[in-house]
Amino acid sequence: MEDQKLTPEVFIRLLVAKGLLDQIRFNPTAQPDRVTLARHILTAHDAAELAVAAIAHQLDKLPRTSQNYLMNYIASIKEIHPEKDVPGRDYFSQLNEVRINIKHQGIFPDPQQWYRVGERTWEYVSGWCQDYLERSLEDLDESSLISDPAVKKHYDSAMEAFHRSNYKETLEHLAFATEALFDSNRALRNLSVGVSRAEDAIKLAAFGVHANDYLALQEFLPRFGHDKEHNRVINWEQGKYGHPGNWRKDAAAFCLKAFVEVALRIQDASWIPGAIDFDIIYEHKITALVDDVEINQNPRVGLLGMMGQRMVVRTLRKSEFIRGVVTRNDTDRFTAQLQGKEIKPVFYIASVKENLWGEVDADKVRVTCVPKDNDIVRKYFPGITEIDYEP
Repeated sequence: MEDQKLTPEVFIRLLVAKGLLDQIRFNPTAQPDRVTLARHILTAHDAAELAVAAIAHQLDKLPRTSQNYLMNYIASIKEIHPEKDVPGRDYFSQLNEVRINIKHQGIFPDPQQWYRVGERTWEYVSGWCQDYLERSLEDLDESSLISDPAVKKHYDSAMEAFHRSNYKETLEHLAFATEALFDSNRALRNLSVGVSRAEDAIKLAAFGVHANDYLALQEFLPRFGHDKEHNRVINWEQGKYGHPGNWRKDAAAFCLKAFVEVALRIQDASWIPGAIDFDIIYEHKITALVDDVEINQNPRVGLLGMMGQRMVVRTLRKSEFIRGVVTRNDTDRFTAQLQGKEIKPVFYIASVKENLWGEVDADKVRVTCVPKDNDIVRKYFPGITEIDYEP
């Protein structure tokens, strides 16, 4: 029996059931807390009911009652093989009772008896699919649930390359698919393709993404870079993971599966506000409080001591200002303190627009933070104001 013979309604329900069970199949502890265990039991029950209802629908064996539940779906598909019971019938009868106790009475089950509920339910549901539909639950193609056409197109290209045994190309297409996935999702920011960062995995874990799988996926994928003509290109880091030892069938198969799991869990993630880095919207403004404020460049220090002479690169009139990046220069102050000397505080200013850098006496200028003149500020922060500098 081929996948296309399943009705769309049946196929979707089986995929949803599979997705639910994937979230609870591998419990990391034999003693889960009771709230987690209760959630797993409710999820397992819903997944089993979804799956058996889909099977009954496909076989035209839906119960002839107005309201249907897990156990009468199981009874209805028994008619296909009347000589034997439906595998797991007793198990699901107990699961249903436990679910009722949680839902209606607030009674929690025995953790030792039910901590493997996700794995056990998967085993039975997988067996039903094999027995009644002649197909593997594991092999159902979840990629059909990818909603973004651009993401799906790149994923399909990766699958085509995989079937041609071109595993390097498979990973390259997955890199494009991952980039499209990240770009289309406003809920997640600052995620980079081919960059395996623990903080990203932790962020995605909240959406049900398996952290280790995500980190491994990113290690296999290439990054993006630019050539000498500034064209965007795939960048394989040969000295790290970008070599033929990682362009193999088992790695590509893992990455295809891991990508789909990531995509399905984050593609519909709701937008949440995120903290904006200072440098994205602000730059510094240094304004002269008096006339003849000098911006100096100190002589360079070399092996033979001080090289060159202190040089004035700009003199500001009162109220004149420069925009750029300002930091407090504490190096000379620290050295002076060690030598028992006193030194006036200074600011270090670097301005790309003015093409200069240097030091200025802190008591002769006022430093503020002003909005940058760019499209991001104009579009998203039109009312943002100038603020005092706090080093």
